[in-house]
Amino acid sequence: MSLDSSQVKKLNDAVRAYSFPTAHFDFSDQTPVSGLSMSQLETRVRHQLLGSSPDEVKDGLSNILYWGFAQMRGLAPVRVERFRSEVTREQLGQASELFINQQRPTLYEIARLGLPQFSNISFVSKIRMYLDPVKSATLDRQIMKMHQVHDDTILAAFKEHKTSIPTNLRNSNAYELWCDHLGHIAQAYLPSARVVDIERGFFHMIQTGGVNDAATILKNA
Repeated sequence: MSLDSSQVKKLNDAVRAYSFPTAHFDFSDQTPVSGLSMSQLETRVRHQLLGSSPDEVKDGLSNILYWGFAQMRGLAPVRVERFRSEVTREQLGQASELFINQQRPTLYEIARLGLPQFSNISFVSKIRMYLDPVKSATLDRQIMKMHQVHDDTILAAFKEHKTSIPTNLRNSNAYELWCDHLGHIAQAYLPSARVVDIERGFFHMIQTGGVNDAATILKNA
């Protein structure tokens, strides 16, 4: 199967329309940062994740939580504070070593760090996405809604629990296939798009009531 011109247009329009809040927090000044573009947010968080000090890495991981919970009123500060109070210097040091030495560490490797608040794929994949958005994407339960429409896509490789997607070896391997497939879609239909852009296009379609169209595009691409 392949996409027809109307499907390519729908996907391209969704990629362009993606508008998830670019929530960011300056932990030095203890103030939210507003007005960032998505590109600026990606650059800031990646710089923090690859920082030379444990505190920079801590801020980067905190900002992934802050951003990821941006649409859930009041939950972001709670999750961020829980992470910052529970994470150890040893864990931050191990995370820094992994992030610096591997451009795209596997989700399984990231999960083995045991970082508080980063156990399931929804947030572990966000770390990987911020490390390399060109070839990586997020995988969460919003994206998995497409599997409920068509159960014979690349998403069938994932094993879900009722309320989460565990970061086990099987799902870590499935995630690499997911990113590869998104890369194929970009190369075939939207050559200027990154892997994360294609995923965000699907995400936008799902959030705006177009899960059926999104699932069909994923199935046919």
